[in-house]
Amino acid sequence: MIQFYNITDRQNQEYLEAIEVYKASTSENQQISPETIDEKMDSGNLVIILGKQNVMPVFVAMLWKLEGTSFMVNEVVAIIPSFQHLDFGKMYFDVLKHSDYYQNNHILFEAEDPDFGNKEERKAKLDYYFLHGCQWVKGVKTVVPMPNSEEFVNTVLLLLTKDRFINISQEELSIMLKKLYKELYNTPEDAYLIKELLKEIPKIIELSGTWG
Repeated sequence: MIQFYNITDRQNQEYLEAIEVYKASTSENQQISPETIDEKMDSGNLVIILGKQNVMPVFVAMLWKLEGTSFMVNEVVAIIPSFQHLDFGKMYFDVLKHSDYYQNNHILFEAEDPDFGNKEERKAKLDYYFLHGCQWVKGVKTVVPMPNSEEFVNTVLLLLTKDRFINISQEELSIMLKKLYKELYNTPEDAYLIKELLKEIPKIIELSGTWG
């Protein structure tokens, strides 16, 4: 049986277990340092969701609340390799949809862009997000820098929201992206990357439950 735990501070055993799951299931060049996670948790903007099978910690997700917005970013999902055959994706989406985080926020996911890398594999991953209610923010391209290298991953934005008629303006999306890069990737808003990303944001923001 899988049980999920919400972690909002460092003063419990589950926090330490979540860090161990993250380290054991994430490659070194992609790992956020434990010290950085500590700082994020102490800021009050980070929520960790830990999944245990019986008493064994096997799944962790990290959600970051963008300051002053109605957006949370799904920053991390990690699963112990020997448990990756279980459908934690479905379980995680079920947990999110019954949480206050979903009720009070729009949840952002950065998914690999099918226009780069293995197109079919990346499109299949997007279809999985769509199956569980996510919508693609059309025309918006982003990149996720690796924490410990010069490498990056080309990504697109997906949105999980209970608001069926959500309307996001170009200005609101621009502010959200600047906050995302500043708070998660320490990238100032006057950086060349940010300027290039903002230039490409469409005037009218459309959401779609399919790719293409």
